[in-house]
This record gives sequence, C-alpha cells and structure tokens, in this order.
Amino acid sequence: MWLIDTSTLKLRFVTEAEKGSYAILSHTWGEDEVSFEQFRNLSPQSWLDDEQRKKAFVKIAKTCELASQHGLPYAWVDTCCIDKTSSAELSEAINSMFRYYQNAAFCIALISDLPNAPDGSGLAAHFESQFPRCRWLTRGWTLQELIAPPKVLFYDSSWAFRGSKHDWKPLLAKETGVDEAILVDSSGLRFIPVARRMSWASTRQTTRTEDMAYCLLGIFDVNMPLIYGEGRKAFMRLQEEIAKDSCDLSLFAWQQTDSSQKYRGVLATSVAEFLNCREIKHRIQGAIIPTEFSLTNRGLRIETALVNVPSSSDNFILNLGFSYRDDWPIYSSRGWLGVHLAKTNNGFVRARPDRLFQADEQGRLRCPPGLIHIRKTVDPSDSAEIERRFDRAIRVELSKSLGRPGAFRLERVAPEGLWVENQASFLHQGRGINAYIQCGIRLSDHIDESIIVACSTMGDPVCAIWHSHDNVWGSVAYFLNNCNERADFVAVDYLRVHFLSREGHFTSTATKRLDSQETGNSIFISAELKEDTDEGGRSQFILHIHAWAPHQADGEPDGVYNKLLKSLRIS
Repeated sequence: MWLIDTSTLKLRFVTEAEKGSYAILSHTWGEDEVSFEQFRNLSPQSWLDDEQRKKAFVKIAKTCELASQHGLPYAWVDTCCIDKTSSAELSEAINSMFRYYQNAAFCIALISDLPNAPDGSGLAAHFESQFPRCRWLTRGWTLQELIAPPKVLFYDSSWAFRGSKHDWKPLLAKETGVDEAILVDSSGLRFIPVARRMSWASTRQTTRTEDMAYCLLGIFDVNMPLIYGEGRKAFMRLQEEIAKDSCDLSLFAWQQTDSSQKYRGVLATSVAEFLNCREIKHRIQGAIIPTEFSLTNRGLRIETALVNVPSSSDNFILNLGFSYRDDWPIYSSRGWLGVHLAKTNNGFVRARPDRLFQADEQGRLRCPPGLIHIRKTVDPSDSAEIERRFDRAIRVELSKSLGRPGAFRLERVAPEGLWVENQASFLHQGRGINAYIQCGIRLSDHIDESIIVACSTMGDPVCAIWHSHDNVWGSVAYFLNNCNERADFVAVDYLRVHFLSREGHFTSTATKRLDSQETGNSIFISAELKEDTDEGGRSQFILHIHAWAPHQADGEPDGVYNKLLKSLRIS
C-alpha cells in the first residue's frame, strides 16, 4: 500500500504496513481532491500555490501533522494513496480498505460541514445538535471508516478536536444504527445478523452505483472483483458472495419499498430495501441455527420445510429463523419472521415482497421437508406473467364417501415441479401438460390398493384411471418412477400416445371399480376433467375425483345405485 511519510510528505510504497504505524483519514470528498499522480508530481512547497486544490492539500497536510504529533511515521489518505489509473491497484485497495482502517493507529474523521462551536463554549451540546445533520453520516464509505478503526477522532471544519468514537458511542449508535458493542470492537460483526448490518447502510449513498456494494465488502468480510459499469448487478453479486460464506437467512429479510411488483426474486435490488431490518435479531439470544443453502443458476437452493398458513395467506412461508425479539420463552413458537413464497412453473418467488410474515397465533401447517429453489431475480414482466400462472391450470378436487379416515388419500403427484400443494393445482405450461395423481384406497382393515388418475390438457381434455390389476399399470408406474424431467410431461402427450392409445378410448371421464376379496365390498372411483371459468374470468381445468361405496350413497338403496353404475363405464 502507498503511505505518506509524515516527515517528508512524500509517498512511499510499503509491502505490508506494520499495524498501528500510520494514521488514516475519513472524510467526504469535494470537487477538487488531489489525485495520486498530482500528489506524486507536486512538491510540498508548491501545494499552497495551487489555489484550486489548496483546501484538499491542507486536508492532507493536517492529517500528516496529527500523525506526526502522535509519533507515527506514516499517514494514509484515500484520495492520493491509491493509483486509480491502475484497475488492479484500485481493486486491491477497495478489497483491503476495511483492513487498512482496522490496522491504523487511529482514524481522523474530518467533518467538513460541522461548524466550529460559537466562542468555543458548549462544545458537547453543539456537537450533539449539529453532527446528526452532517454529510459524513450519509455516505456509504464512511460506515466502514467508523466501524473498522479501534480509535476514531472527530474534527470539525476548522480542525478543532470534537471528541472520539468512545466519547460519542450512544450518539453514534443512535444516528447510525450500529450496535455500541461493534463501535467498541468490530470483531463481533460476524455475530450480527446480515440484514441488520445491511440496515446500517440503507439510508447512505455513494456517487457510483457500484460503490454501494463495494463499500460493504469489509463489513461482510468478503472479496469480489470490481466491475464499474455493471450498475445494480454489483449489489446482486455482493449478496451472492455473502451467501457463499454464510448460513444466515436474514440475508433474504429485505422488504420492497414500493408496490411496483407483486412478485420478486430472493435477492434485494438495493441496500435501501433493508431499511426496516435494524431490529432483527436471532430469535433466541445466543442460539444460532446453521442452515445450508447455496445460490445456483436456478436461484436459492435450500432443503427446508415450508409453512402453510391458510388463515392469513395463500402463499407458503419460509421461516428465516430471526425475530424482532431475542427473549422468546422456550414454550412459545411465536415471533419468528419469514418471507412469503409463491410457486411458479420455474421455482418459487417472493410474494408480497413489501412485508415479512411474523408468526403469532395463526394456525400453521408444516409442509413435508424437501428441496426447493427460489429464483434470484424477477423483473416486472416476469412478475406480470406470474400473476397469470393459474390460467389454464388443473385444479384437483377430491371428494369421498367412504366413511373411514384415511380410506382415500393422495399419495403422489407428477410432475411435482408444477404441483402447488396449497392450491391443489397443477400449473399450466406451454401447450398443456400431462398430470398424474396416485391415490391410496383402503378396501378393508388389512388391504390397501393404489390407483393412478391421469389427465391431459394437450388438445381436448382426457383422463384415465388405472389400478394394479390393469395391463397398462406396469408401464405407467415405470414411467412415473423414471421420468423426472419436466419435458416428459409438457413436451409430448405421452398419456394419449403411449397409454390411452392401447386402450383405444380418449374421453374426459373415467370410472373404476375395486373389489375386496376379503369382504366382498366394492369401492368405485370416478374422474372427470372439464374446462371451467372462475369468478375472475380465468380459464382453468377442474379434475374432479370421487370415491364412494354403494352402500354409503347417502342412504340410497343399492338397486338405485346399481342402475346408476350400469350407465357408467365400469372396469
């Protein structure tokens, strides 16, 4: 790193600066700062002759003077100690910036718009009233410059000393949101939830859009290459880097600040979306529950059990494991925060992205654990398309009149990637889909039977029912066990081509009778697929599956039911 020799005011390159051997400046940039090249080519005697940059030169000279007064051989100032014409040097400096400030003997924070106290009296009251208005608190880079150094000394516009970070801990914590413990010792950063650290920067700005990500590298202890010109993608990359080295799901606890989109990806578009995360804590103090996840080309990949809250949301909920309190009693399952998720034909997305779910007294159903993917990003056109995801969907209605709990149950669906469990629907894709539902039926206390109901919305709606004694059963079961690709259900109408063609019929209704050898009882299954229009005018398909036993048909005599059965195609 380049350092300024405080005795000669010349730049000197030091391969590895000794910790505590230099003072470092924190300031807000003006219009005419001194660059690396200018500082290197001008002699100290000529500084005062440059009227345009005289103020900037004085800033450097005062920094060196204060460092020398404390017996330090070096000082570091970001304007003139980084050769910004070298992309490699600039990248190294920005990725090392937090460490530069952390290893300094002390940091000089020049608050250039903090006026001197009138007549030198009431310094404390003047600082408390004027400091919160200063620009230094609004800049992205000065956040790490406050946190990283063990010692920060504040100076006003006339270079009068106004106290230290230690002196002003309560005020600094109030104005910045940074925990007092972190102001004392930055090594505790790793214990602070990611979302809360993000909130500290949520109201700050940088001149370059990309710098709003780059100025946070040290606070999250990550490194990444600089790509000026990528705009907001830099903040996306920052989140991806954090995810590589963290099991902290609060990374996804951001909230959209407007109502521009109903659906979003799992990543925030800006640090400003973490504004409301200042109070986020681990739900139980000291209890950190590691969660393995990764970001892939399909988005966030995580194995988890989603939560269904029928009383308050049509969406699924992902429990983030954080809360606004960390003192919940051990007998309470309330308080945890989650994000709303909606399933699409291309993974899950954030629903209701302007809010978080907070567990209270709602009735909650825990879904079976499984692997899910949540898309990284969703643009406005994608969001509008997702709103229409149930157009031409297949809604499954199961009804039963068997009189025994568990006598008729859904066991398996395919394609699972298009099945939305809490809506009991298969999502439409392309030209239509083939859908398969395997159900279990209890014929008696000791005998269970399985059936498969299949339907197709490719062309005219058709459906079929098979059980284990049908000739085609083996082929259908093999297909479901081995065809896991989405294309097997949406690219070709296998149901019509491979299975129904063997039986020679293509209809939208089907029935099946199952007989129990043990009891002599029969159970009948019927299925019908029909196109319908919901209250909102949306076209969809209804697959109605009904199971009944003749002697349980609402008190109707068997003779009447037998006549009804003769009118149906029973096999």
